[in-house]
Amino acid sequence: MKVVLLDSQVISGYDYAIERKIVEDAGFEFVMGTCQSEDEVIEKYSDADAILNIATKMTEKSIGQLTNCKVMIRYGIGVNEFDMDAANKMGIRICNVTTYCISEVAIHSTALALALTRQLKHFDDAVGRGVWNQELGKKMRRPSAQTVGLVGFGNISRQISRNFQGLGYTLIAYDPYVSAEVFKENGVQQVELDALYAQSDILSLHLPETKDTAGMINAEAFKKMKDGIILINAARGGLIVTNDLIDALKSGKVGGAGLDTLAEEPMKDVSNPLVGMKNVILTPHIAYNSAEANQELFASVAQTAVDVLEGKNPPNILNKKALNL
Repeated sequence: MKVVLLDSQVISGYDYAIERKIVEDAGFEFVMGTCQSEDEVIEKYSDADAILNIATKMTEKSIGQLTNCKVMIRYGIGVNEFDMDAANKMGIRICNVTTYCISEVAIHSTALALALTRQLKHFDDAVGRGVWNQELGKKMRRPSAQTVGLVGFGNISRQISRNFQGLGYTLIAYDPYVSAEVFKENGVQQVELDALYAQSDILSLHLPETKDTAGMINAEAFKKMKDGIILINAARGGLIVTNDLIDALKSGKVGGAGLDTLAEEPMKDVSNPLVGMKNVILTPHIAYNSAEANQELFASVAQTAVDVLEGKNPPNILNKKALNL
């Protein structure tokens, strides 16, 4: 049976030796592809038994041609790259790596929030211009006087809550899919979304982009938030309506934004209004990154493929219910 990595060119400088060893040691063929489009997937790898995917968008057009495929695995937590309905029709398992980069995204989000609340970019710029003035910028507040609101309360959010609790912040969160017991165990108050908007001094997003969540942080949402709120997004760029955020930053409704993900990536347009704003920190979708996280990711993706091809149903199958597994 054949395990195909569709887009090996995405991670530069890596030879995929970890994946190759795990797959070949199990007795399966490992193929490294460099697909740039769905058409290439169809042309070259429609006979794949398992697909490993970093960033290739796959719709019904390509998924419908995978006549042998038993599983498609995404390098990461989000699975926006896959059309879930199309996979369900073909009986293909969709998997992710649920434990991937939890501590990395949590610390990156925490660091963005702290940098913005302490106005590090603003003061660094001032000192760089020869201005030594402690009265510049906005009055800062200690952690015990501020509330952090988390939209989504999965593994990453729970780690973030521990980070902020250790610094003295009050934590609240919204997630309709998580039980009250989980909130209680983590010492975080469960609130409705509008209450979260109204109470938060720092708002951090940690949820997938779906048809229900895309564009949820928009002009109407900003109206419900405190003036000067700090917004953090290390989840998915499409959660935020960019133009509405720009307007809110310019008006002062949003006091600062730390964005590791953007609606359009890669963002190389230096004329974008977000670039150069002293109250905006942009990072190029790197919150996941650490040597340790990458090693765990590579091994987990390959092992998941092997498990499914050996007839197992690992716990990270996202569409178990739809496939009656």
